[in-house]
Amino acid sequence: WIYGYICWEFSSWVQHFTCHRIRFWWCLHSPHHAPSEINLAVNWIHFIGEFYYTAFIHVITLTLLRVNPLMLLPIMAIDSAWGIFVHVSEQTLKRGKLRILQHLLITPAHHRVHHAKNPLYIDTNFATVLPVWDWVFGTLQPFKEEVKTEYGITRDLDVTNFSDLYFGELLLLIRDVNNADGIRNKLLYIVMPP
Repeated sequence: WIYGYICWEFSSWVQHFTCHRIRFWWCLHSPHHAPSEINLAVNWIHFIGEFYYTAFIHVITLTLLRVNPLMLLPIMAIDSAWGIFVHVSEQTLKRGKLRILQHLLITPAHHRVHHAKNPLYIDTNFATVLPVWDWVFGTLQPFKEEVKTEYGITRDLDVTNFSDLYFGELLLLIRDVNNADGIRNKLLYIVMPP
């Protein structure tokens, strides 16, 4: 079970990291990062196509690591429950560090860092429950009291505009691909970081 959960966390880290580092996947993941504040509702904001990519990465990774498929439902339940909890608002849980647990688990403070658009915080804290893979790959970033956290994505966006929220990044990618010279540059726009 421990091996299975660590493997699940690895596949989650890989999936989440690639959502931030491959522009096409970022287009599908960006609605989750668009809101300018964090609360439990943010956990449910996802582009519909993101589920398929996520499932594909998990199935491939866990199959290669020989994790028993029967273990996935309990593991996913733990992961989902904790994933909801880490989106708790600052009004509900002000600091969100959880004392000693902040050294063992991803806390709401860690996940607030992940959702921030501050340069120090961008592309950090990809783990859901255990920070082990963020630590191993150098993407763990603690919350800094002196940094005023700004949530959202780095471009101006009206989160009340459904089209811009869900399709804005995709439309910008399409524009960049159409304007790029040569097939190589077009492909690079799709696979390079946003």
